[in-house]
Amino acid sequence: MKRNVCLLALLLCFVHLPAVHAQEYGKIRPLQQRADQIIKKKNDFIARVLTSYNIPHERDAQGVVVRINVDGQWLNVTAIEVVPVLKETKDKHQQVAAHELFFHTADGILNVVSELTIR
Repeated sequence: MKRNVCLLALLLCFVHLPAVHAQEYGKIRPLQQRADQIIKKKNDFIARVLTSYNIPHERDAQGVVVRINVDGQWLNVTAIEVVPVLKETKDKHQQVAAHELFFHTADGILNVVSELTIR
């Protein structure tokens, strides 16, 4: 009897698992699409900031800035950080006033502050 109950429990688990996996896959796909949209917005924003300051730059096929030209020298970008600069409003809330961009290269870090907003 115990053996039959265990087999029945295992059978129910195996029948139920594909449905659970399918539900999770249905959630993962929209999350991946949203992540792709956010990454594209970030990459486009970074390029817009560099263009607004007339800083020559190169992007790869995915739109990531991979090189910037500083003082006539092309530098390979190894990482980019975008940090919001907050200011306090009259009603004591904080809002984004600007963005600080840090471009990490082998020669150091280039810091750019921009009042452009991410759209």
